[in-house]
Amino acid sequence: RGEWRVYEQNLDNTSSSTGSLQVSAVNIEENNDKTPVNYVLPPGISREQDPTQPQLVENNEQALSMTVNNLASGESKAVYKNTNLDLRQYKRLQMFVHANAFEQNSTNLQDNQLAVFVRFGSDYKSNYYEYEIPLKLTAPGHYDRYSGADCKLVWPEENMLDIPLSTFTQLKKDRNKAKAIGQASYSYPFTAYDSDKPNNKITIVGNPTLGEVRTMIIGVRNLASEQKSGEIWVNEL
Repeated sequence: RGEWRVYEQNLDNTSSSTGSLQVSAVNIEENNDKTPVNYVLPPGISREQDPTQPQLVENNEQALSMTVNNLASGESKAVYKNTNLDLRQYKRLQMFVHANAFEQNSTNLQDNQLAVFVRFGSDYKSNYYEYEIPLKLTAPGHYDRYSGADCKLVWPEENMLDIPLSTFTQLKKDRNKAKAIGQASYSYPFTAYDSDKPNNKITIVGNPTLGEVRTMIIGVRNLASEQKSGEIWVNEL
């Protein structure tokens, strides 16, 4: 996933910035024995076969790994890419997400303390939509890549980003109504919770449009009150 780059600036205007982010690829061929959790394909995803190879070689399917160390409370770390997308032709945004604590879980990471978020819009801070999911951790273990049940333990359904894009346009309408009566502003985040998945938070800032998406960010945020470390994998946005 070479086009994703680490976003070096402060994304959330939080004062405390103690954390670091390492980004790498995890894949089925090199990380099948990874610890504390080995890499398996997300449920229902199959490896593409490489048509250029006469003996049907399967492509090395991979995900983006984001390892965060000592994220302060409320701090985010992210990767970004510049795009030129019209999302209006799509109905939904989907992405598989995995999270696990380190083998030495020194920050005592638990479920719902780290969140993954996807942010897209015409810029990074003033005009964007964002969707945030608190993450369930996968317990340490060696998972069978041919078992559907095991794949679901590594890529839990609760962590999956699966959202109708109409949710964002509805949030914009709600914000604009609130703005008309003086209860919202373009320059402050306006948030709501997803009615289908009430733990997940949706935010709009400024005036983004699905028809002109210039920037995309995938990030990890610490929702807990103390420093946290962990590893997150994202796949197939």
